[in-house]
Amino acid sequence: MASKEEQSRRLPAVMDSKQAAEYLGVSYGRLRNLLWLGLGPKSFSFGKRDRRFRVSDLDAFIAAKVGDVAPTTAIKRGPGRPRKGRTSVAAVIAVSVLAVTIVAAWLIIAASMR
Repeated sequence: MASKEEQSRRLPAVMDSKQAAEYLGVSYGRLRNLLWLGLGPKSFSFGKRDRRFRVSDLDAFIAAKVGDVAPTTAIKRGPGRPRKGRTSVAAVIAVSVLAVTIVAAWLIIAASMR
C-alpha cells in the first residue's frame, strides 16, 4: 500500500469538476447539485464555468461528511419564484377589492343615468 506522501505526489494539487467528483466517489451531476445548493466542497473559478478544487478542500469536505470535523455552514438561498398554480392570499384580496370597486362604480353610473 502506498504511503500518504506517495499518494500526494501522484495527485494534482488542483482538480477540475470531473476529477473532483471521481475523487469524492460521486457522479459529476451530484457534485454540481451540491455546489448549486451550497453544500459542496470549497472551490474557485478561472472563468464563468471552469471550477477547480484543491485536494486539501476535498479532503476537508470528506472529513466533515464522515464527522471528523464540524461542518461549515451552508449558503442560504432566497425563496425564489412562486410555483405555478399557487395563488397568494394578497393577490386574491387585491382582485376581490378591485372587483367590488368596479361593480360599485357601475351601479353608481347606472343609477345616475336613470
